Amino acid sequence: MDHTLVSCAEYYHEETKYNRTTIHRFRSLDYSKKPAPFKEYQADNPISLIPFLPFSHIPFTRTPLPVAPPQPPTPWGLAELSRILFFSYGVTAIMDSPKIDKTYMRAAPSAGGLYPSEVYLVFRDQPFINDGIYHYHGKEHHLVPVVEGSFWEKIAAYFIHQPALSEAGFLILLSGIYERSAWRYGERGYRRILLDTGHLLSNLSLMAREAGFLAYPLSGFQDTFLNSLLFLGDSTEVCLTGLAMVHGEASYEPIPCTPFLPSPSHPPYTPPEAHETGDLFRDLQRLAAIGPEPFIPSQHWTGEVEFDPTLLPTSRFTPQRDPILLSDKEIDFDDNLSRDLLTRRSARQLSGEALPFEDLSAMLNFGYNLSRDAAPDPGIPPVFFGPQLFSSFLVVHSVDLLMPGLYHFSPDSRELTLLRRGNMAEIACEFSLGQDLARDASCLLIQVANLPRLVERFGNRVYRTLHMDVGNIGERLNLAAVHMGHGTSGIGGFFDDEIAEFLGLPPSSAILYLTVLGTVPRA
Repeated sequence: MDHTLVSCAEYYHEETKYNRTTIHRFRSLDYSKKPAPFKEYQADNPISLIPFLPFSHIPFTRTPLPVAPPQPPTPWGLAELSRILFFSYGVTAIMDSPKIDKTYMRAAPSAGGLYPSEVYLVFRDQPFINDGIYHYHGKEHHLVPVVEGSFWEKIAAYFIHQPALSEAGFLILLSGIYERSAWRYGERGYRRILLDTGHLLSNLSLMAREAGFLAYPLSGFQDTFLNSLLFLGDSTEVCLTGLAMVHGEASYEPIPCTPFLPSPSHPPYTPPEAHETGDLFRDLQRLAAIGPEPFIPSQHWTGEVEFDPTLLPTSRFTPQRDPILLSDKEIDFDDNLSRDLLTRRSARQLSGEALPFEDLSAMLNFGYNLSRDAAPDPGIPPVFFGPQLFSSFLVVHSVDLLMPGLYHFSPDSRELTLLRRGNMAEIACEFSLGQDLARDASCLLIQVANLPRLVERFGNRVYRTLHMDVGNIGERLNLAAVHMGHGTSGIGGFFDDEIAEFLGLPPSSAILYLTVLGTVPRA
């Protein structure tokens, strides 16, 4: 790789690939240095959301819920906030560990149970809470004021005056704490932070809908200004995205994540001669930032993105059979999404038995927000750029009505096209770092991007949105599987170049995420 001719995103991705000669770099873990799983703010009077939980008892303690204080007669309030936050990122299980006191499992999946994301909320003009910026503490399930006052006009400017903010009752901001993932995964931990943020985005968007909101994910913002407002600095914790929360029915087209279209030229990245863990992903975060200069849209910019099929990676393998259309089966949570979020856990074991094609279709339909009329659910706004910017492949081991082999999946047409025949379960296990889940799954979804072309078109910032997009889809697949009694799990550790070769793609292709889907062992 000629390091003088690539962007920071390409350099970072190349440097954080796993292969069989470098996998030994990853040292044993020092649990005495494991970062704290919860961020603490000191506050005399935090706003407890526990009384508003839809339970009769406090989770884990089994003591009766305290009586909720009287609330003003408003269309929504602390009860809706309590539901959205608890079922998206609250503590849903506590596990004992031989090396540390307790592990607090949360509603969103996280690589290694490290939970690098933090949640902040910005309120304006609500009778039940003062204007200001608040932090959500998942373990205590309460809100702590970070800074009180009216910041909406300032934040709207930082978010390039996104249309949805004009009617949003509040804004959710998601940040990532570098060290939580870097402690275990080193430089590659930044990938995990972005994927985990995508998982959380999915939960928040879905729970918002159940509570009567539409959540509009926003990625275009002036990073330095927003991080400064949250007192994050830029070296340990950074804001990654926001969600404008609009109550009731509305329809807005969010401005794309990179407001400079066409993308400005990005000079070749010059890496440090010697670096510590975190230097590369801090560089990538910094070089992907918008601003800090004020944003003035070009008179030629319409806010729309024209998608070019040449941006997608294309396998060298030719189709072996006519495409197979997914069935029309869809999933209706019937207002029981919160129940599935409460019980959701990533699969630790799969049976290897055949998955019904109807169920696979339902999972993919829900995961990619597809429907039988090929129009996405209007109640779920698109996340960033969506699946138009990456290719999806399915490795089928055992699915009824499907021949074992490698398939290309087209979300636009909802079709699976066979590229290679044969049972590839052992190969999948090998390139997934020997994880049995990849072998015992019924199928394995792989999402891949043409990173050089995307960076050329959209700049370094597209690296963030790609990973958050596939994380969002991965969590939707997870919830769909749980709802139907199946199992799924995301895999973020794999031999990157081996997968690219397996898929018939060049090594410059960025393998983003693997998701195993299958049946769970019978009790």
